[in-house]
Amino acid sequence: MDLGLAGMKALVTGGSKGIGRAVAEHFAAEGCDVAICARNAEGVARTVAALSQRGVKATGRAVDVADGPALTQWVGDVGTELGGIDIVVSNVSALAIGQDEASWQAEFNTDMMGTVRAVNAAMPFLEESKRLLSL
Repeated sequence: MDLGLAGMKALVTGGSKGIGRAVAEHFAAEGCDVAICARNAEGVARTVAALSQRGVKATGRAVDVADGPALTQWVGDVGTELGGIDIVVSNVSALAIGQDEASWQAEFNTDMMGTVRAVNAAMPFLEESKRLLSL
């Protein structure tokens, strides 16, 4: 399927397995440069290697999206390394946690704030995207 994404730069959190990896692979198949993060460094390295075989620039880093400063740093680094960011997919969840208040707070910090932080960090790049208006 050609969605007209060739040449775009996509960022996918939770991109080393499952739905996130499938999304990253689809972007690469479309001709997007792709950056992924996940908590497991080995999984990130394997996925980046597989994405690179599609002839696109692929990069990744072990990052826990609940770590706000690390996530913000990674997004900024990706924007610089790829020469921009056109697409952000926030694909992580802490849904497998308990029902006590501390667990709910951890889930909020991962799911909600991870997304907020990723988008906020990417916003300067998204605002500069030349492709944004063409979608």
